[in-house]
Amino acid sequence: MYVLEVQNGPMDGTRWVFDRSILIGRDTAADAVLSLDPTVSRRHARIDVTGGGLTLTDAGSSNGTLVDGNRVCDTQPLALDQTFVVGRTMLRVISLPDAAGMHAATQAPAAESRAVEPKG
Repeated sequence: MYVLEVQNGPMDGTRWVFDRSILIGRDTAADAVLSLDPTVSRRHARIDVTGGGLTLTDAGSSNGTLVDGNRVCDTQPLALDQTFVVGRTMLRVISLPDAAGMHAATQAPAAESRAVEPKG
């Protein structure tokens, strides 16, 4: 299990728990989509849990997904705790054991990500 956390942006501090994949965008009709901000494409990026780690895929967004200041052109590995930018929002993925100190209300499965709780 993993936690996707907003590091800086319109939903600062919000966290979602996921186990296989999570889609980041603003298409609330799709499963496991996080609606972040108006600068994010309908289906902006996707994180998948693969055999030995995580991959980040840009879903053809108009304003790009950035890792270390470089645009993700297709799919690339994503390390735990590595930050990336979607629209105006900086995010990171941590493992669930690393999130043990999280407030319980912030731990929501991605499919139920409509409820937003800031950290603090």
